[in-house]
Amino acid sequence: MAECGDADLLFQLMQYYYFEASAWSGEQVGRDGLYDYDRADAIAMLETGPERVRLLECDGGVVGFVLLDDLDLSSVGDASLRDCLDAFLPGAGHRVREVADLFVLPTWRRRGLAVETVRRLLVPGSGLWLIATFRDDLKAHAYWQRALPRLGLRYISLPDELDARFRLFALAAPLA
Repeated sequence: MAECGDADLLFQLMQYYYFEASAWSGEQVGRDGLYDYDRADAIAMLETGPERVRLLECDGGVVGFVLLDDLDLSSVGDASLRDCLDAFLPGAGHRVREVADLFVLPTWRRRGLAVETVRRLLVPGSGLWLIATFRDDLKAHAYWQRALPRLGLRYISLPDELDARFRLFALAAPLA
């Protein structure tokens, strides 16, 4: 879990994340040379929900991050998403955890870090999880299509029409 003192580090990593995403998102840097994410955003995220931010470390250094969200399906207006998730994992309830953003620095990729990060997050008994990729981020979606079978967990790719912005995978954590 990240701490408030990690705000500058998170800010810098988010700049790399936005830079990489600019290839498909069209995001442009501002007049200050930065993407639309500033230190105040990182500080606020770490002050209000430090448990939602995990820094990824390997060989003594920081190599990326993962941002998590808690979703309350009872407040989700789209019943079809709730129905799909209920059909996939009956009795999971209305609480869903989401791997909202996962970023590994390019020099650390192809080592299984993203898969291992998800494996460690989906602890036994943690229930239903979503991995969301932006619809236009074809590389991320293709990555998870290839990587999810290596997790050895039950998962499904949710129908594209459920969300106009994201492609979603639902994963079931192992039973406790």
